[in-house]
Amino acid sequence: MARTIAIIDADICFTYLLISRLQKHLPGFLAFPVSGDVLKAHRNFVLDNEFVLYNQHEITKEEVLLHCINEPKPTLIPLLSTHPPYPPKDVLMLVHEVESRAGLGRIPKPRDASVQTCLTLSFIPPEERERHVRQQISRAMSDFKHVVRLDVMPGIRMPLDPPYMHTDQTVSTSGISALIDKLQHGKFSFQEIPSYLEPDPYGDLRFGRPIHSDDVFTCHARTLNILINRTVRYLSSLGETAVLDVVVDGLSFTRMRTLARALSHMEILTPLDFGKDYMLCHEIDLLQKEHVGTAHMNIPFSLKKLVS
Repeated sequence: MARTIAIIDADICFTYLLISRLQKHLPGFLAFPVSGDVLKAHRNFVLDNEFVLYNQHEITKEEVLLHCINEPKPTLIPLLSTHPPYPPKDVLMLVHEVESRAGLGRIPKPRDASVQTCLTLSFIPPEERERHVRQQISRAMSDFKHVVRLDVMPGIRMPLDPPYMHTDQTVSTSGISALIDKLQHGKFSFQEIPSYLEPDPYGDLRFGRPIHSDDVFTCHARTLNILINRTVRYLSSLGETAVLDVVVDGLSFTRMRTLARALSHMEILTPLDFGKDYMLCHEIDLLQKEHVGTAHMNIPFSLKKLVS
């Protein structure tokens, strides 16, 4: 059954354009117009929708809620920015708000196994990537007993510990470099994986930062696949729900496609204006064709730029 979105705005051309854009980005939702004048004239008109997008200059939140007599109440999202001069929000911002409030983008639980694998591909600035990944991990910790993070990116783009972790401004490293070396030059049992994991300040376990910036980023694709497989075997041995989140930033598209074939869920973090970058659109399309599991595209980022 489709989820519903009511749109309250007097500009019918804008409303139908918005509906067509929402249908493109949110195919699981059914959007339709509702007249603000009708709502004001007929107090017995009932809004029974999951979301209501409303022009706050034409109708107030309180007036909308008068028509929402059923529980749970719908989620109300203003169509205009809340900052002067109150411009209309970009459609991708509205899509992002609906997705966030609907709980989309959550790493799904696997149907036939206790371990889920997730590939998070980032095309956005590191600080925005980390904001999303921390939220992603926080949600995963309520769905999975064990959460492990593996960063595949140059060390200089990997997340730093929070400032309170190191008052002397030092940059921490882990045993990931030694682990990569072992995987390349000898036998390695999945039972050794725990000795290379460390607690993340945000609650999950991670492999951490390498000694040299390129240790993980440039290691052979086969070595990376072995590391992923060994980690999954270790998590499977625990007999409890677990997820391995492989966060990728700056890797070649060829290697991204290899990982897309190997991991069961894929998250793509795209910049706000990626639709204008036809080369990126083409590469993302190829990634989605290579991937055979579940996938979700998170848009937009850099929301601060729209409301400043």
